[in-house]
Amino acid sequence: MSMPFQQSMSFNEAQRGIFIALGANRPYRRHTLFGNLHHALQLLSQREISILSCSRPWRTPAWPDPSQPPFLNAVARIDWAGEDPATLMQILHEVETACGRVRSVRNAPRTLDLDLIDFKTRVQAPKTEHDLTLPHPRVNDRAFVLLPLREIAPHWRCPVSGAFIDTLISRLSWIDRKGCRPAGGVLHAATHRLKRAAT
Repeated sequence: MSMPFQQSMSFNEAQRGIFIALGANRPYRRHTLFGNLHHALQLLSQREISILSCSRPWRTPAWPDPSQPPFLNAVARIDWAGEDPATLMQILHEVETACGRVRSVRNAPRTLDLDLIDFKTRVQAPKTEHDLTLPHPRVNDRAFVLLPLREIAPHWRCPVSGAFIDTLISRLSWIDRKGCRPAGGVLHAATHRLKRAAT
């Protein structure tokens, strides 16, 4: 039996999808970490972005400084009519700001972090240090992205190396894999309930 967060995807569907990673390790106002991610999905849906599926939330140690509060992470597959990933990144940054994100010291605790992991398998090298890189340059090294991503896209392949997601996960250290654990709750279903209630 499939879990509520899962959506069956063919290999071709996985390869032409848009995937974003969500993370938070600092509450914002009255929101818990779960509430931060939940609210972010709701805000994205209000910006002509459809949430097609979302993993369960996963609790993971802070990176690169494990002494910071642990993160709650998830990965969502979205549908968006635009074709410019830089414009999509601008929307993600707007949602981060709306959820209380303040950019200060690099890797500081944050209320919301949204990363564009894969944009329809596009490979894009940056021309300057501020340009967007696709796929996300560190996706293959992050258990807190790969494990949630596998829940919703078990056939996903890295657009650069062609490696399947199971292969990439097998290359992670045992400590990294062990540190990521499902935290409970279903972000996707809750998002749709809120969206219906708002209409």
